[in-house]
Amino acid sequence: MTSDVGRRTSDERIAIIGGGIGGLALAFRLIEAGTPPGHITLFEARERCGGLIQSTRRDGFLIEHGPDSVIRTKPAGVRLFQDLGLADAIVGTEPASRQALIAKGSRLHPVPEGLYLLAPGRLLPFALSPLLSWAGKLRAGLDLVLPRRSADAPEESLAAFVRRRLGRELFERIAQPMASGIYTADPEQLSVAATMPQFVEWEREHRSLILAARARTRAMNQAAAGPRYGLFATLREGLRGVIDRLEERCAGLDWRRGRPVAAIRHGNGGWTVDGIGGFARAAICGPAHVAGRLLQPVDAGLASDLGAIPYAGAVILNLAFRAADLDLPRAAGFVVPHIEGRATLATTFMSIKYAGRAPEGHHLLRIFLGGANDARRLDAADADLVAAALADLRDLLGLRGEPLWVEIDRWRDAMAQYHLGHVERLRRIRGREAALPGLALIGNGYEGVGIPDIVAQAEAAVQRWSGGEQPR
Repeated sequence: MTSDVGRRTSDERIAIIGGGIGGLALAFRLIEAGTPPGHITLFEARERCGGLIQSTRRDGFLIEHGPDSVIRTKPAGVRLFQDLGLADAIVGTEPASRQALIAKGSRLHPVPEGLYLLAPGRLLPFALSPLLSWAGKLRAGLDLVLPRRSADAPEESLAAFVRRRLGRELFERIAQPMASGIYTADPEQLSVAATMPQFVEWEREHRSLILAARARTRAMNQAAAGPRYGLFATLREGLRGVIDRLEERCAGLDWRRGRPVAAIRHGNGGWTVDGIGGFARAAICGPAHVAGRLLQPVDAGLASDLGAIPYAGAVILNLAFRAADLDLPRAAGFVVPHIEGRATLATTFMSIKYAGRAPEGHHLLRIFLGGANDARRLDAADADLVAAALADLRDLLGLRGEPLWVEIDRWRDAMAQYHLGHVERLRRIRGREAALPGLALIGNGYEGVGIPDIVAQAEAAVQRWSGGEQPR
């Protein structure tokens, strides 16, 4: 951040509503830029900050109750760790576990080497994969000769896009479970332009997704140098460490924990939060529907668009096992296609994905259930959730025993769903946000659902408030 940011904000009072990763990152970057901590008031509804990011220990296991990693291809997350002095605590995926599996029948098969989310970057591993029939592989190969879609064609869902370019079987067996593993969403409803815009660009620039993926693979191989840490990173003692460090670095803030905000107002050149006035700027950091409720008296049109962004929930089960009862393949985990009809959406092998997650002779698994296509799971009894998860583990992994313990987290309305129309709705939201001086909207309902996406939004807000507007 530049010193200009400090000059523009040092004499202003700022309200931050929401103490999750977005609100804390915003406060940290503002302080870094020169805003006195005492000029920042942070309202958090709970007694603890961090939102979904929660790490705990139990019997020698390190449990992540919410997010467990950041993706390295989006640098804002790792950059935040480094700027907080946590560089030495960053760990990557264990080298032997840097592959993912996909369920088919009662077996788990590796994602073909070189496949990038849904497009194969290497033809031989794709051709040899048992995930698709030969008919499905040949249909995917038609992508090499199919024409580009017209630039002025209507917006497509992710499902329609993949079926058009690569065929129904590749969508059902690879693209759908991979997308659901990221968004816990129904790809029939997801906007490809909002969720995976790189593929729309690939079609526009290269015509063929396969040709584009091959070019990407060659470029990555040529650029590779030094140690390879894998696609994901976390912290040695869990992601809660970034929240703890952010709170330390923001120690001088005017904290209002345990204080859910009921109303905000804008007028006379400033913002009022629950009757507390004098704020030159206000950031609402959290779900879009919460921002919509708060902004209803300020801008009904903006509130309507915010409230129209749907959210889905998920259930996370952390299960501890004796290693003697469970033979894990060397992989980070697996995803399950919806057509398999299983309860499990995805499973992460935490004890072999990252070092130090389980004591010697034990395994720790994180199992995801629910999502947009199976919302009823959020209301299921604990015993039923555990029974469904264990049935899948017995069939897919040959589980022989019972878990030592299970911890269940139900996250309702936690994941924004970028449905068709999201790009245009977001354009309206950001336009109306810009028309309200000093307002910032930060969260997973806008330009991305991961930690790095939200941190990047916080950084962009500081730049925007300084007058150094950056493209989103």
